[in-house]
Amino acid sequence: MNNIWKIAAVPAVAFSLMATPALAAEPYDGWDSNSDSQLDMNEYRTGLDKAGVFDKWDADKNGTLSETEFNENIGDNTTAFNERFGENAYADWDADDNNELSEDEFYENSYAAYDADSDKVIEEPELGDLGDDMGDGGFWDV
Repeated sequence: MNNIWKIAAVPAVAFSLMATPALAAEPYDGWDSNSDSQLDMNEYRTGLDKAGVFDKWDADKNGTLSETEFNENIGDNTTAFNERFGENAYADWDADDNNELSEDEFYENSYAAYDADSDKVIEEPELGDLGDDMGDGGFWDV
C-alpha cells in the first residue's frame, strides 16, 4: 500500500508543480468582469484604475500627466516602452495638443496599443503583453 501511494503521489506532485504557473493569478486577474477571456475598454480602464496606475503617474495630483511625469514613470524602461507604444507616445496621445495627458487620453491610447488588431478587445496574445507590463518591473507595476 505504501508503494502504491508513492506511485500515485509522485505524478500528482509533479503535475501540480507543472500546473502552478498556469494556475497562478495573472497581474490583471479579475479584470475580465464578464468572463469572456478578453478585455474591453471599460474592463481595461477599471483594472488600471484599481491598480492605481494613473494616480501613481500623476505626481502632482492635478488629474493630468505632464511630459515630465510621463517620462519619469517610464524611467529605465524607455526602450521597451517605445517599442510597445512608439517613440512619440506622449505627443501622439495628447489628442487636444494641450501638453497634458488626461486620463481619457492615457487610457484610450494605451488600450489601443494593446489592441494590436483593432477589434476593440484585448485578447490572447495581446493579454500576454498586458500581463508582462503589469508584472514586476513592467510599465504599470505599481
